[in-house]
Amino acid sequence: MEPTVARETEAAKRNMPEIAWPTILLAVGLLTGFALSCWLALSGVWPMWLAAMLNTVIIYALYTPVHDASHSAIVPRIKGLRWVNTAVGMACAAPLWIFFHEHRKSHFQHHARTNMEGDPDLWAKGSFARVTLIQVPLLLVNYFNPVALWRACIGLRLSAGERLETMALFALYTATAAAIVAAGYGMELAILWLAPWFVGLHVMQMLFGWAPHHDHSETGRYRDTRIAEFPLADFLTLQQNLHLIHHMLPSVPWYRYRAVFEEIRPILIENNVRIEGFWPSAPGRAGGTPGE
Repeated sequence: MEPTVARETEAAKRNMPEIAWPTILLAVGLLTGFALSCWLALSGVWPMWLAAMLNTVIIYALYTPVHDASHSAIVPRIKGLRWVNTAVGMACAAPLWIFFHEHRKSHFQHHARTNMEGDPDLWAKGSFARVTLIQVPLLLVNYFNPVALWRACIGLRLSAGERLETMALFALYTATAAAIVAAGYGMELAILWLAPWFVGLHVMQMLFGWAPHHDHSETGRYRDTRIAEFPLADFLTLQQNLHLIHHMLPSVPWYRYRAVFEEIRPILIENNVRIEGFWPSAPGRAGGTPGE
């Protein structure tokens, strides 16, 4: 192991808890908030538009526990409790219409092939306008395509059990939505879930898929992902503005990215990582100072 990688790994170990309680609390809080928001709106306690806005934020944030669960970063060390990662991941994935086993395999392939042929996230390659107006909407519509989901399961080599579970969940989600519509609550479903889902996941896909890797032309440990520093970035993105830390050290939980980044910042600057502001700069211009 190279000396710099060894130092990075040691920093990661110091920031890997046995149980990432903040992630578990975030997941429970978001799921509870989503259920409560819907109940309050359906009960007439507060307006539908307010619940829709809150649900949009919740759906956007729910991907963070799913993301960490995919890497077993919630319970990374205790073998007898590793099931917690799957449980949290599947629970938080449900309101997102994401299927945990398929998503985890796809995400691992993204890490292995970042910005290269075979990267399943290359759909995000392109200008901001093209990706946000065309590619993300097409991606989200395809979430509801069972044929595409089945092909993804085959292409990602999910086990027979994982394929069965994934398609059964798709059928369950679809039946649940159909039952809600049949019961006369189609408009409520659209306002409280579908619209927040589209907006929340749209923002999430831009912040997870497009912004950290744009313009998807560089590869390598220090150049395939960037750091974005701007006011309130850590709060607004749940530290995904430090996405490079995740790609380098995926077992570190989201709330420790900043601590690891500050610890290994000299190594990152020495290796010419992209430390930029909110908007991605052209690759090759990135230096080592924030906001460049």
